[in-house]
Amino acid sequence: MYFHTMYIDVRKRGAYMKIGDFARKYDMNVTTVRYYVEHALLTPERKNNQYVFNNSCAEDMEKIIRYKSLSFSLEEIELLLFLEKTSKFKDRIVLDIFSSILKNKKEALEQKNQCIKNTIKELTYEIENLPHSCESAKDDVNGIPFTFIPYMYCPICSSPLRLESASLSNNKLTSGDLSCACGYESHIEDGVILCDGYTQSTPFKAFKNIESVVSITEEFGKEYRILIDKAYMWMYHQIPTGDEHRIVMAGPFTFNFLLKYCQEFSRNTTFVIIDPSLKRISKMQKYMKEFDFQTVFIAGTLDKIPVRRECIDIYADDFSSVNCIFTYNKSPYRYISPLIKKKGMVAGIFTDYGKAPKSIMNFKKDHPDFIPANMSLPKIKKNIEENGMKFAESKLIGKTSGREKEFRRQIDNEMIPFLGFRAVKK
Repeated sequence: MYFHTMYIDVRKRGAYMKIGDFARKYDMNVTTVRYYVEHALLTPERKNNQYVFNNSCAEDMEKIIRYKSLSFSLEEIELLLFLEKTSKFKDRIVLDIFSSILKNKKEALEQKNQCIKNTIKELTYEIENLPHSCESAKDDVNGIPFTFIPYMYCPICSSPLRLESASLSNNKLTSGDLSCACGYESHIEDGVILCDGYTQSTPFKAFKNIESVVSITEEFGKEYRILIDKAYMWMYHQIPTGDEHRIVMAGPFTFNFLLKYCQEFSRNTTFVIIDPSLKRISKMQKYMKEFDFQTVFIAGTLDKIPVRRECIDIYADDFSSVNCIFTYNKSPYRYISPLIKKKGMVAGIFTDYGKAPKSIMNFKKDHPDFIPANMSLPKIKKNIEENGMKFAESKLIGKTSGREKEFRRQIDNEMIPFLGFRAVKK
């Protein structure tokens, strides 16, 4: 049998090699070599209570490497080496067995290869037949639903805003100027309400990929994503069902809950999506086109949102409290609560970093103005209740494993509780 491999003559370094030298020759660690010895794949001699490897070991190692490249398991390799060593291929029966093993492996690989080809064919079909809803929606204009005009109010004096220089297309406001006698101004461009304080990139500090909108998929590991999915499911089940018209607000900073569950809402729902970053708002526009809901996009800081008081039925706090505290050192409820209807509700997720004090202090090293005391459940509960809402319920969804880091500077093995919570406007 011919092996296309390089023969290493260990005699160039003496009659024997120590285990460390032998491992380095084959670019592997000593533990692997010991494993091969323990399972009789290599049979070195022992001198002075140490393994020493000769030419025969080198030949066996070359064969092991070769057989592994041919997809044989270590168990199969041990059998092949045994058959060769015991017969030297001079026994016809043994040679037939050896040949049969090789042929069976070849047939198994051919079957596997065919399965792979079929799978590739199926994947090609799936790719070619993906829905083209995003492409077909290109003709659909971005804009503020005409029906939302009565809800556009001054955030300073609570007066109806004056709309001037408006452009309409398909019952949507694509551009225009909003103003109030008190001096407040904002503008509609490309279907987005632009308020004071909006930025091109996000001011968010904790995660690297927050600009992606779907940062959970890109930023975190499997365990963390599973925990978030559980939290989102709990959050969704807190929201009442019904076909009546409702206004649902989401943001800032995180929108994964909305992207995951918006199709479960009634078609009578109007979504209001807020974020300081115009870049992220533009990305959300593209995502939400696919779902064909009435959606209002607002770029700006929370204190400048031109939305009428007590018109929001549901606020989806998708880590928004946490992220606002990370970014601004305060919760969003001073500005969000006045917008929520009486008996309107909040369903949210909060990560209680008060239970991870070392990680939070690590974060503070990078952001000296950060106030760690704000990042706890008692603090967020107090803030909600101070702004006219009743904190109705909290539930422990689970804890991070400590193996996966939620943000840069998180301390290894410090577990962070995931809490679902619900609040109702008094």
